[in-house]
Amino acid sequence: MRESELAAVVEDLSELEGRSFSGAWQPARDRLVLGLGRHGFLLLVPRGPLPRLHSLHERPANPKRPFSFQGACRAHLKGPLTALRKVKDERVLDFEFGTERLHLRLTGRGGGLWLLRAEEIIAAYDGPAPEALPELPALAPRSLTPRFEPEGDETWDLAARRWFGERESGNALTLRRTQLRRKLQRLIDRDQRLLEALEADLHKATEAPRLRTQADTLAAHLHEIPRGARVVVFSDLEYPDQEHRIHLDPASPPSATMERLYHRARRLERVGDRVLDQMVEAEERLERLRTAIGEVEGADAAALPLLESLVPRTATRASERKAEPWDTWTGPDGSVVLVGRNSRSNRVLTFQKARGRDFWLHIRERPAAHVVIPLREGKTPSRELLLAAAQIALVKAKVSEGASADVQYTRVKNVRSIPGDPGGRVILHEEKVLYVRRDAAALVGWRKE
Repeated sequence: MRESELAAVVEDLSELEGRSFSGAWQPARDRLVLGLGRHGFLLLVPRGPLPRLHSLHERPANPKRPFSFQGACRAHLKGPLTALRKVKDERVLDFEFGTERLHLRLTGRGGGLWLLRAEEIIAAYDGPAPEALPELPALAPRSLTPRFEPEGDETWDLAARRWFGERESGNALTLRRTQLRRKLQRLIDRDQRLLEALEADLHKATEAPRLRTQADTLAAHLHEIPRGARVVVFSDLEYPDQEHRIHLDPASPPSATMERLYHRARRLERVGDRVLDQMVEAEERLERLRTAIGEVEGADAAALPLLESLVPRTATRASERKAEPWDTWTGPDGSVVLVGRNSRSNRVLTFQKARGRDFWLHIRERPAAHVVIPLREGKTPSRELLLAAAQIALVKAKVSEGASADVQYTRVKNVRSIPGDPGGRVILHEEKVLYVRRDAAALVGWRKE
């Protein structure tokens, strides 16, 4: 607020002298609302983009946790406003209430608001009270021309209220646009990454025809394969000049490998259909977001809510939300699997986050992550979900492609910690075991958040 503007406004507000102090409210750290008389409110903004002083029609609501400066004002300011004094040629003034006073400086970065008794500083609006007031900045040449003037029957005070109100509304609108633009850009970046991941998943799903052809070829030659064979080579049924080299499990009959190839082919075919649907949804969402971000700059206060509705609402901001100490994997159908990151994370996940009805998995007889499948009451995981969670356990343990491991599982209620064990080992009841081979295709459509 310029000195010429402040001088004109203070002249208008001098009529408040003699009115009794009726309260103090601090709706934000950078401002104080002073109550004078039954319906008089003054806004004092010491610093920020729009430092100023003018009246208010009504006081704004207080935050849930009031600032201490408000309490200090209510405790020490009593009786009428005995004087409203402005320092000549300075943007400095005092509100005197008997022996106490509010000292306001609208001097830019050196501005502030203090509660004093004589020269003793009782409280400061922005933190602990200093021992002494800071030195005033040296006077510098300033423009004396006010940026606003009364219109019609307005007083200088009402003109200030109007002018600063318009600027603050404009600043708030600009801030909303900036924040919305950032949020939309984050959503666009997220969906672009999602599309890239889906394209990679779709590429994996294109393996389904090759796997099915290998299974058909193996089925046609099952009677020729000796038990215990590790690798077989057969010509393609439709194109004899092409050969298929198929690896077998020597501990199982060849038909087991054939069934495994058919199973993987069917799973990849289903995943491919889901991935295509997800890609269409992501592309349509991207188109809406790109259109919206182009409209933000020219959007007014009435149009912004419609654009803001494209941003999903969350209970807390991401910057304020405490990071969870476990990893979350999400499947193509929305299924969720939680994975511990270390021994502490395993304990928190299993014994604090998980519920007794949830399913718990772990690689048998080796240090590894705890894996939890959250479930609703009375539900059990599908075989596909259980196997995906087991694959995630192998991924977390860095089991190499094609290698196998035993994965034990049970309900969380059957898991007991060993008191005092530094390694975080547990005791299980009613466990079952899955023999799982590490297969990247089994996690097509799954992604770690």
